[in-house]
Amino acid sequence: MNRGERLIVLGTVLVVLFILLLQTIAPRETSWTETFSAHKRTPWGCELVVERAGDLFPKGVTITHEPLYMTGEARLALPEGAERVNHILIDENCSWDSLDRARLLQMVEAGDDAFIAARQWWGSGDLLDTLHIDVDYRWTPTEWDEGINSFTRQDTAILRFSPRPLNADSATRFVRGDFDYMFEKYPADSAAVLAVKEKRDSTGTYRYPVLLRVRWGKGTLYLCTVPNAFTNYMLLRPEARGFMESAFALLPDRPVLWDEFYKTGRMESRTPLRFVLDRTPLKRAYWTMIALLALTIFVYARRRQRAIPEIAPPRNTSRDFAETIGRMYYFKGDHADLARKMCLYFKDELRQRLYLRRTVWDEEDLTAIEARTGIPLAEWQSTFRLIAHYESAPHVSEEQLMQLNKALARVRTRIA
Repeated sequence: MNRGERLIVLGTVLVVLFILLLQTIAPRETSWTETFSAHKRTPWGCELVVERAGDLFPKGVTITHEPLYMTGEARLALPEGAERVNHILIDENCSWDSLDRARLLQMVEAGDDAFIAARQWWGSGDLLDTLHIDVDYRWTPTEWDEGINSFTRQDTAILRFSPRPLNADSATRFVRGDFDYMFEKYPADSAAVLAVKEKRDSTGTYRYPVLLRVRWGKGTLYLCTVPNAFTNYMLLRPEARGFMESAFALLPDRPVLWDEFYKTGRMESRTPLRFVLDRTPLKRAYWTMIALLALTIFVYARRRQRAIPEIAPPRNTSRDFAETIGRMYYFKGDHADLARKMCLYFKDELRQRLYLRRTVWDEEDLTAIEARTGIPLAEWQSTFRLIAHYESAPHVSEEQLMQLNKALARVRTRIA
């Protein structure tokens, strides 16, 4: 690699690093994607909520990446007097199967509490059917907001707690988020409405239940249809965070298991190498091996890469020699000498191809040649008379030389 090539490579690397630096320091557009993830600091994420949840739950908040049935297996295997926990599940929908739902209900029945906030409950494994609860959707007019590149509600959503004394001054206003889902039917003997959404129009004020408390065995289920109220965006708005604080305050002072499995899955490698990647020593050894292999390939290629010289194909010198000799005889015009050499080469070819020991070229030799080639003796006698004539001819014309060449060629093609 010469100096010019090194400068080009160095300039390219600097340009790429400069572009990466600009992309790193450039302000990014806010993502309004509803992730509800404890690992996202976006408006509809929950990372800030989890960080501040420790103020309400001094015993700690643990993020779990295991499905409910695995958490249930571990919890139900604990002895009778083990400390109970609170389960918090906040997501767009409850994508559980029947086994997850069964384990959740068993944990609550054993004494755990569960706070579930979701809009869609179709994937919860018949959880609402088991609790005899139905969810309905009441549409609120929307309009497109160019500032956030998303739809926003034209009116403000007002959530208010129902039990005394929270209902005295508990109105919380939300200007963004989907608050159109509500509980349509619930058993009055086992479920209590804790919060409602107020909607006013010309005909009056309507209250739609959005937060229920359901007793189940020794524990309690808290079901909510407004997961947007428990996100980073609502935590940072003073007029909206009150609902979140009061809702979480309903849970007892216990350790909290914050579910992330149904949003991000298990936080582990999905490759066949997960056994190696899950163990720190093996993981370090693996990446060290990859780095050394890449370095070896780079260094070896650099040392082995050389300019390949252009090698011309070998020339056919015999053909060049024949062309030179032919051109010489052509310009010299000595046909008699060329005829004598043609006769001499023809005899030598006969000797080599027919393995002749005797080359006097008398009748005995011609008889042996006849026996080995199958060509009649009279034809061989005629050919050798022609050869004898041209071997002693002082002058040979071009036409005679051509006739001699044709005659010898006819005999040569018939030799076996």
